[in-house]
Amino acid sequence: MVKMKIIILSMILLFGLSLNVNAFGVSSPYWDENPLYMYAGETKEVVMVLQNMIGDQDLKVTVELNGGYEIATLLNQVTTYNVPLGSNNIPVKLKISIPQDAKPGQEWQVGISVKTIPENTGGVSVGTGISKGFKVIVKEQPSVSAQVTKPVISSKFLGFLVSAIILVILFMLIKYFHKKRASIKE
Repeated sequence: MVKMKIIILSMILLFGLSLNVNAFGVSSPYWDENPLYMYAGETKEVVMVLQNMIGDQDLKVTVELNGGYEIATLLNQVTTYNVPLGSNNIPVKLKISIPQDAKPGQEWQVGISVKTIPENTGGVSVGTGISKGFKVIVKEQPSVSAQVTKPVISSKFLGFLVSAIILVILFMLIKYFHKKRASIKE
């Protein structure tokens, strides 16, 4: 009988908690298997996106940096975001700045932590949180010889050049045969 009460109480608790489901997400153009490669001294802006596609209410979340403090900063001064239900395009902008003295192959783990702000509805409120991050890896600077590019000849110029050469050859052939013909007549 005691086991049956525990099972019933567990089912009621599980059902009650499932009524307050908030599903939000964070997407990023980079992740651990697809890291961000940058050169030493380079600065880049990265946009991560907040989403609220499932549930029945708008969300209010806080965003904070949770990794890569040496190279990353949040660009937005406001760290609290409203994420309306059905939205998948709330940008969180990060500025990544690699130090000049960074060595090729050096890497950092950069990430953000997003936590819901529970509404004061009385009783116990449960918030959820997500951490999303990616690796930033320093690329080797290209060598100076690799940066020098060969001059590109346009197809129009190449066509003009070939036509001019053909005309010069034709002119010389006509002149040659004309002289040869004139010497035969004499």
